[in-house]
Amino acid sequence: MKLNKPVLFAGFLLVLAFLALPSVFAADKTVKIKNDYTISSDSGRGNRGQNSDSGNQNRSGQREEAGEEQQVSETVEVPVNPKKVLVFDMGALDTITALGKEDSVAGLPKAQNATDKLSEDMQKIYNDDKYQDIGTLFEPNFETIASIQPDVIFLGARMANSDNIEQLKEAAPDAVLVYASTDSEKGFTEAVKERVTMFGKIYNQAKKAKKYNKKITKAMNNLQKMIKDKDAPSALFVMANSGELLSQSPDGRFGWLFSEAGLTAVNNEEEASPHGSQVSYEYLSEKNPYYLFVLDRGATIGQGASAEELLNNDVLKDTDAIKNNRVLQVNGQDWYINSGGVRVTLRMIKEVQDFVDSH
Repeated sequence: MKLNKPVLFAGFLLVLAFLALPSVFAADKTVKIKNDYTISSDSGRGNRGQNSDSGNQNRSGQREEAGEEQQVSETVEVPVNPKKVLVFDMGALDTITALGKEDSVAGLPKAQNATDKLSEDMQKIYNDDKYQDIGTLFEPNFETIASIQPDVIFLGARMANSDNIEQLKEAAPDAVLVYASTDSEKGFTEAVKERVTMFGKIYNQAKKAKKYNKKITKAMNNLQKMIKDKDAPSALFVMANSGELLSQSPDGRFGWLFSEAGLTAVNNEEEASPHGSQVSYEYLSEKNPYYLFVLDRGATIGQGASAEELLNNDVLKDTDAIKNNRVLQVNGQDWYINSGGVRVTLRMIKEVQDFVDSH
């Protein structure tokens, strides 16, 4: 039987429609994401996260305490490849960018020159006006958020308190809220890889996420071997802040240098605290570490550098690390502002590896 042209054409259209069905359904596809984090019950900054600025710390991160705490444990349905997302965690922004999904970002914190603290390649991207300013890392601009009506809001440790979350729900009632900072209860690299995997699922980039996680594992393994081959030298991490030196506990946010990389801490007796414990020059001289790691918080947040001046004094000049030029002033933007991102993490590990290798 010979089919006429109209019948053939109709059949062709049916085939096209059938082939198009997967893409139609894909547009509505979601992925289940587990939200587990602790928030404070008031507007005080605070919860557990590697990027939080104060509070009780543990080995891989830091949390703030302000008011009573509330544990959030839920599973949310997140659209795959969301079109409009807001990002309140700069580490998360780094990972989203690494996965090639920066076009999904509708807004990020730009107030207080926040984008100046991004890497150069990210500044070139996110300084564009098409990426809207949604406030600071601590205080969202709810009016702007309401005007955007995002699909997803990625929460950051610094702003995830109950007041902010409630107002976000009012400003963007249809948005899915996803906690995006790394889990401070887990080891440093494990927590980062967990978030990379999460973003790989959300953006349908599981293969790329897996490759990045393999890079992190390999980089840390190489650093561990290098430090082990040097017989695990002693080290101390201090923060320079407003003219003070603050010793950082090996159980604090930078503790991965000891727990994962394998350096030997000289201050095991020190308990973790918000920014560290104020110490004297004599304390540093007494501890006399082989390596000294320094983060200049003032320089990082734009309040003036003080690390070099603090370390340049007669009491410290004969300490092992300073006398032998074994002092590393780490990249504060990576270590303090943007930590948790996959590329940031690789840079941090490489920074330590290059330093240890040459000293």
